[in-house]
Amino acid sequence: MSKTKEKQNTTDFCVEFGKHLRSLRKSKNLSIEEIAYKAGIDAQNLRKYELGKQEMKISMLKRISLAFEMSPSELIDFEESENLNLSSDN
Repeated sequence: MSKTKEKQNTTDFCVEFGKHLRSLRKSKNLSIEEIAYKAGIDAQNLRKYELGKQEMKISMLKRISLAFEMSPSELIDFEESENLNLSSDN
């Protein structure tokens, strides 16, 4: 696989994972600030993850998964297609 294709796949995953995070947060009626506080991270960083603009390190995945009260493997176990119809509002 070329570096360009690999980079695109990573970007696509980040965007879809971000949509999943946002969907999960909204399903629990939580704000970005609430999840960020629970995870001990800056709300702006969480917003970047939700928008797919920043790749997440494993240590951050663990912190965010704990904020959602689930394991990291549960957090990343999602279907990309479940996020295709989300609007862009907060």
